[in-house]
Amino acid sequence: MKENSKNIKKLIWLLVFILIAVSTLAIISLNEEEEEISEVPIPPNLYSSSHHVIGTGNTLGTYFSAGKLLEKWFNDNIDKNGGSFKAFQTNGSIDNIVLLQTKRIEFGMSEARIAKEAYSSNPKIRVVWPLWYDVVQMIKPPEDLMPNYVFPGELKGFIGQKNSSTARTSKEIFEALNISGKHSIDIPIGEVVRKIGDAHIGFAMIQAGMPNRTVADSIIFYHCGLISFDDKQIDLICNKVSTSVKYTIPAGYYEENQPEIKTIALPNVLVTTSDISPDLVEYVTEMLIKGCPKLKYRFKAFETVPTDSESILKILRETGVPLHEGTRRWLDKNLNQLQNSENGGLQN
Repeated sequence: MKENSKNIKKLIWLLVFILIAVSTLAIISLNEEEEEISEVPIPPNLYSSSHHVIGTGNTLGTYFSAGKLLEKWFNDNIDKNGGSFKAFQTNGSIDNIVLLQTKRIEFGMSEARIAKEAYSSNPKIRVVWPLWYDVVQMIKPPEDLMPNYVFPGELKGFIGQKNSSTARTSKEIFEALNISGKHSIDIPIGEVVRKIGDAHIGFAMIQAGMPNRTVADSIIFYHCGLISFDDKQIDLICNKVSTSVKYTIPAGYYEENQPEIKTIALPNVLVTTSDISPDLVEYVTEMLIKGCPKLKYRFKAFETVPTDSESILKILRETGVPLHEGTRRWLDKNLNQLQNSENGGLQN
């Protein structure tokens, strides 16, 4: 009888162990499925017609910080009956195009090439205005922790969030330089600076307007460096990465001892769809251009938003996506002023 009691207890403990194991596997499976989701959901309260929602990017780059500044600038100047603007964090260009197409945002920041590719499958995509250039800034670990570093190094690195345009650029750079193998590791964006600073990862790709706080923190506080490509590598990368141009980060830009860095940059645009009111888009265009001279003192990326007619029309033509009717209205009213102003830009 005692023997039977012992066997029953063993069976019960075995069943408990199996139940715990199955539950653990289920939780892991759910977490893995959640990691595959690239799109950041928009909170239900932002679906309200009282908000004009702007899709930005994650906190590592330029989109989110710039978007929050635009949110405040627009709201400070819009008529009280015109609703309000809300800049929301997303995963960037690709995410924003999806959110535009599903009508969960009205405006989104995007790489010009992502917008162009989206337009080929969705003819409702429209350009509102060209923004700044995103600079590819590839961070490497501190020299004392990883001497004689050669990109991409022996450790895996952060190439950007899954399905993001940054991750796409990283992969294209690997292909252009004929670097094979899997080099990416999935880590929370909040851990990137610490992990690259402690040499727990081999590199971190930041594609953003300059200056970028993530890059600055890595260099100033963790003594990281930036990877500079040689001229041959730059040519190969430019041939592979659509719309990219050669770009040089000046010596001493982030700190006194930082050398000159050769890399690439990609143009960005503010996009919407043809469903959005021309009056609203005309207002956004007007306030974006008027705000740039002021906002650049809060966020330097706004300094490179074009306000002269030659640069504006050149970038808009190269993007290959039609202008929104509201932008056309604004240009019809202001193009002469742009062309005739003494400094080539819009006068306040």
